[in-house]
Amino acid sequence: MPKRKNTLRICLSLAILLVVIVAAYNWATSPETASEEPLRQRQLNSLKQWFARETGNDAQPTKITKSVPLSGKGERESFGKKKTKLKRKDLLVAIPSSSDRLPLVRGSRLWRRGVPSLIITEFWSDPDKLTRQAEFEGEKFEKYGEWREAWGCLKIGDVRAGVTPFLAAHLHGYNNFKWMLYGDDDTVFFIDNALDMLEGLDHNMPYFLTDHLWFPDQFDGRGGDHRKMHPNRSAPRCLPCGYQDPLHQPNGTSIHVPAGSYRAPEGCPCTLETLCRGADNPGYWGPECQWNKASHPGWWYFAHGGAGAILSVGLLRSIEWAKMERRFDVDGGVSGDSQFMAAVFDESGILPTDPGFGFYRPQMTLFDPGWRGEQARGPEDWGVADLGNDPMGIIDRLQYSLTKGHCSKDCEESLQHMLTTHIRARYAVGDVIPQDVQNFTYGGPEEHRATVYLQHKLATMYDRYMEKKGFQRS
Repeated sequence: MPKRKNTLRICLSLAILLVVIVAAYNWATSPETASEEPLRQRQLNSLKQWFARETGNDAQPTKITKSVPLSGKGERESFGKKKTKLKRKDLLVAIPSSSDRLPLVRGSRLWRRGVPSLIITEFWSDPDKLTRQAEFEGEKFEKYGEWREAWGCLKIGDVRAGVTPFLAAHLHGYNNFKWMLYGDDDTVFFIDNALDMLEGLDHNMPYFLTDHLWFPDQFDGRGGDHRKMHPNRSAPRCLPCGYQDPLHQPNGTSIHVPAGSYRAPEGCPCTLETLCRGADNPGYWGPECQWNKASHPGWWYFAHGGAGAILSVGLLRSIEWAKMERRFDVDGGVSGDSQFMAAVFDESGILPTDPGFGFYRPQMTLFDPGWRGEQARGPEDWGVADLGNDPMGIIDRLQYSLTKGHCSKDCEESLQHMLTTHIRARYAVGDVIPQDVQNFTYGGPEEHRATVYLQHKLATMYDRYMEKKGFQRS
């Protein structure tokens, strides 16, 4: 009897061992575990099939963005560019603000985390005390100006806004950053998207990056009677040096340049001579490259300050801080963003460069996008058509993609390439549900509380979106 029991135990043990061996063999030889390559190939094939459905079989391939994660991590087509890995410490955020708007500065810390930041406040503030109260290492405050800056400007602080990038670069040190993110205190930058875009560019080239430019909509020869709009695709700009895109041809010769757009040449760097001679844009320039459609950069042709801009250290090195300190006229009567663009052109000869992705895709704007070029706001000051400023629309699109897993192709491309959005304090209160603002524990005026609420909402939803898609950087 004992021998029979031992025999049964041995047979049972052998049977269990055989089952384990067969299961292990099947698992080890399956396509998913034997090699990552078959699985990756199936994912790539799935991506190609999705792309064909979205664009049609005969369409030129656009820049495949991070819509479908591959091998658990997002990847984006680089168009053959050699990329240099950038980190947050390679950036510098420069923000003009004031003592009464410090809640907005604090609200921006969520998207600025890990990025060195310089905030320029008015002359009676205590920057040393504010720096000591900073919530993360690398955030510093400095003051600029005098009592005269409150007089003679369109808005108090316009001079401070115009001078901020030059002062911030001077104080931080030109060897301590590669790219500056410059915007208002209610501008939100999407850092991971910015790093992805900048990795294909040379920070030593003098770049003034934006695709959100003010420009008159039409020129009728009647002085100031033409309508102004921003962003305006007809505003002169270059494309990045060596820009690569399946839709791109040099010297503005591509058939894919959207109607009404300036035919942008590559700028290496982007100068008046490049814009004038580099592509055929009838009516813009005189025979000696005189301005026909704009009297001068800064006069109804300038980068929108609220949309922000990205400036290379190569640009800022070419402009002496001592000259900037002397040139800003507190009685100029023009806005800070127009003063800034005029100063950049006068001192360096550099004009704006479009980052590129939205240039051939008229439904896209990267700096402060609206939705498909439709006017979400306005009319703004001076009868201007504002085709950007849609933070609530961005929140809605993020929410839809997070909930459904995917929004439309245009929607996903916009979310994965957008660089900034502008939250206007005077609009924000009407956008935010009253109980949300009431329950949001941030002091200050109601419009500031609403703005800070949206700053946090955008930053947290964008982080969730990037993490869910597999594109979040460390």
